[in-house]
Amino acid sequence: MASTICGWCGDRTHMTMVLDPYRLPEATWPSQLDDKPVWMTAFRCSSENCHRLSIGWSVLNRVNQLSSAKQLLPQSDLQWEPLSIRRPLFLEVPPEIAETASEAHACLSIGAARGAVALARSVVEATAKAQGITAHGIVAKIEALRDGGVISTLTAETSHQIRRDGNSIAHGDIGNEPVSVDDAQAIIEFMDALLDEVFQRPAKLQKLKERHNERKQSNGADTRSDGGAEPEASAGGVEMR
Repeated sequence: MASTICGWCGDRTHMTMVLDPYRLPEATWPSQLDDKPVWMTAFRCSSENCHRLSIGWSVLNRVNQLSSAKQLLPQSDLQWEPLSIRRPLFLEVPPEIAETASEAHACLSIGAARGAVALARSVVEATAKAQGITAHGIVAKIEALRDGGVISTLTAETSHQIRRDGNSIAHGDIGNEPVSVDDAQAIIEFMDALLDEVFQRPAKLQKLKERHNERKQSNGADTRSDGGAEPEASAGGVEMR
């Protein structure tokens, strides 16, 4: 089975080939691949909430027989239609950081692993700046977040992983260490955890605290109001106790 982000449901899932592959006519092959056969077929999303079909296609060099294509196509570097561009919202996060994080997810959703990792690195550094940390360099910023108690030691370690993976791209060393989609997926999950710890979780807890205080004040006002009420009387003028 192949795996990708389903263009219908947006989940990262396995795709099961449901039809025999079809060898496209040579006139439809991409011009830069005009000497290599292109095969295409339908795949079903394995998510229990989806099961819809997507088209996967790939170049299979020197493959001209259906039996070989059936075996090799699911294992190849497939291109998918439709694509799903995923841009989640990051509530309670400063707008410029939220937009960059959302763009990192969009890159990942179309398989642009390097773009996703580079943007995740930018999110880490911008998060430190948003906390008023002015230390020079991203390493010092991450350490300052940890030392100031803004993030845990574990989150600092994962932030350094984002930094290291992003540095090779930001500094032009793009050929030294390939970045797979699975690697980028892990980096994006680290980024999400960082934003939750720094911005989203504190905001949620603050709202819960405010609602709790409002309920206490409201209950206190009701108690004072009940304590000051006049006792009820019966029709005969006797107090009801």
